[in-house]
Amino acid sequence: MIALSAAASVCGALIAAGIDARTGRIPDDVTRPTSAIALGLAIASGVVVTALFGALAVGGSLLLLYAITRGRGLGMGDVKLGTAIGIGLGPTSGLAALGGAFILGGIYAGWLLATRRANRRDALAFGPFLATGTVLAASLASGFAS
Repeated sequence: MIALSAAASVCGALIAAGIDARTGRIPDDVTRPTSAIALGLAIASGVVVTALFGALAVGGSLLLLYAITRGRGLGMGDVKLGTAIGIGLGPTSGLAALGGAFILGGIYAGWLLATRRANRRDALAFGPFLATGTVLAASLASGFAS
């Protein structure tokens, strides 16, 4: 069974993905409540330390990437969504979600480039890939995929 905090992060990630795909932004109006609800559920479940380490691992990784690229590689909305995902999934599954997002995003970007539907300067919304990675990681962690 999926933990309630993970379910909150999955729901928030899916909402953010739809908005990001349409607008190219992930609003704080999605990430803040997602983080708060996931954290509240983690506290109620007694896994707050795991949730905080997840936030640090996933959100921190994306914040580092944001800093290295000076905001050209991804936006702060992605960082905030990553933090919410980390809270809900914890560090292990959260980093698996992040890894899956980068792999899927890279495959899609490669396909766009190979088919000349995009060039290297075109922006690509990362929220849908974060959401897909989150769904996959949460499914694997809960045993849905087996």
